[in-house]
Amino acid sequence: MTEPAQYPYSLKFSLGTLAVMIVLMAIVLHNIGGYQTDLIYIVIGFCGLIFATLSAVIVMKRLVPAIKGNIALQVDEEGISDFIKEISIEWKDVKDIQLVRGRSASIMRVDLKWETDYGSQIAIYLRWVKGKDQEIYDSTLVYFEHYRTGGD
Repeated sequence: MTEPAQYPYSLKFSLGTLAVMIVLMAIVLHNIGGYQTDLIYIVIGFCGLIFATLSAVIVMKRLVPAIKGNIALQVDEEGISDFIKEISIEWKDVKDIQLVRGRSASIMRVDLKWETDYGSQIAIYLRWVKGKDQEIYDSTLVYFEHYRTGGD
């Protein structure tokens, strides 16, 4: 088990998120398109600003790394590296790992042995990670069982 398990960013979820945002913005523009008041221009400007900001964040933080094939999550003999949140967790600090299932994606919850700057639990959102949630979790558990040090 010398090769790290590496999981890239999910291109599918990044594109899906942008598509949903475009559809929602189109609905807003369609619903208020016929009105010609100052308030409507303010609403359009505000919604457009939020849309542009969120789109830029998603493109820069999720879509570009997904297109480049960058690694979002790495599991190796040292621990777990979450490149999305820029967090590294060593196996000696991990008490337990659980998979919390959601409607569209799961969260891998890492319980730590003590309180850190991030708290005593760290959530790794698997929606931005390419791969099947259960397989990512199972792979992580195999590494955890193999490399963790004894005792709490």
